[in-house]
Amino acid sequence: VQASGALDIITGASPQLVTNQSGAPVQTVSGASVADHRKTWDVKVTRRLGEAALSVSRTVSNENDYHSRAFGLEGRFDLNQRNTTLVAGYGKSNDRVGSGDDPRLNERRDTREYLAGVTQVLSPVALLQSTLGWSRGKGWYNDPYKFTLTFYPGLDLPLFAPDRRPSERSSLAWLTRYRHHFARAQGTLQAEYRYYRDDWGIRAHTLEVAWQQTLSEVWALRPALRYYTQSAADFYSPVIPRSQPAVLSSDRRLAAFGGVSPSIRAIARFAPALTVEATVGVVHNATSLHFLSSGSPSFGTFRAYYGLVSVIREF
Repeated sequence: VQASGALDIITGASPQLVTNQSGAPVQTVSGASVADHRKTWDVKVTRRLGEAALSVSRTVSNENDYHSRAFGLEGRFDLNQRNTTLVAGYGKSNDRVGSGDDPRLNERRDTREYLAGVTQVLSPVALLQSTLGWSRGKGWYNDPYKFTLTFYPGLDLPLFAPDRRPSERSSLAWLTRYRHHFARAQGTLQAEYRYYRDDWGIRAHTLEVAWQQTLSEVWALRPALRYYTQSAADFYSPVIPRSQPAVLSSDRRLAAFGGVSPSIRAIARFAPALTVEATVGVVHNATSLHFLSSGSPSFGTFRAYYGLVSVIREF
């Protein structure tokens, strides 16, 4: 039996609208500071059946304007003297989308996810894992807090468009991880690459490299560097065309941009069954970091700091 809980505390200004009133489209933020708490917990029960294992999981997440309920099934099978592990999974989530600005909003979003993967031990000190995930969602994807204002010469009033997105989304994600332990250095190289694409037109690449260094029987440090880049969604636009389309969003998360994220994690194993981890990191996203070409011109530089503390207790 595995169980975990988390509390996310978010504060700061929130991107709200894109306007070209100054002559060029720019992202503006809300005048008031935004604060939100998200509480989530999950439980997973696994039954070993010889060389196979079957798991059932349940996840619940609640915040002021978003509530999610999900369950999952996962099967694993070991072969080749347990040097090869196959995995297949299925998950379903039922979410409710609300709005702090509109108490009447209570829309549904349902998602089904499928997973298949393999983990291969390459040597006593190295292994490779690759998984392929596919998801299909239907329902409310609009962001109730975002909209676009566009000024055109000769028009007395600007064009106004709330955030409108397709009601369906299919995505494919391929994640590959490599681990190699160097005994003399008492460290482990951790590298992973993730490719993502969806039917909204987004293509994304994520590359992370980390080194976990053992300092003593209790302490270890894990510095890491992650690079991310994505293309823009087909319906992303920082301005509203004169012939206004039915689907349009100026949400910066749907733009073309790139980002780097350095982080460091301290790991303390106080007992064989008790581990405490603390991670701090920085996220820096900018249009200039988009791979091989400039990103969306209206994408403003974004920087965030985060911290995470985990307590792991085995019974």
